[in-house]
Amino acid sequence: MKVNEQIITRKVLVEKHTITKSVVQRDVALHELIGESYRYKSYKGEVSLLHPCFATMNMYEIYCPELFEDVERYDTLEEVEERIVVLLL
Repeated sequence: MKVNEQIITRKVLVEKHTITKSVVQRDVALHELIGESYRYKSYKGEVSLLHPCFATMNMYEIYCPELFEDVERYDTLEEVEERIVVLLL
């Protein structure tokens, strides 16, 4: 089954640098399993963020094969956003 993904993009300014944040919207069945997914991009690379759901053991999870090898999990959105800023700026 092919998943139809619609990407909505907005720019977030952080300390004079730009990080582009994309929201990936999926069909309802996949959304219930995986939850919300975001992509953050800068000149250094791209980081995927999954919000807490069954697949992420109810934690925020980031993944970026360009910057680190495994996934990283965090308890709060604030923690994960701080880590994304460090990785991408």
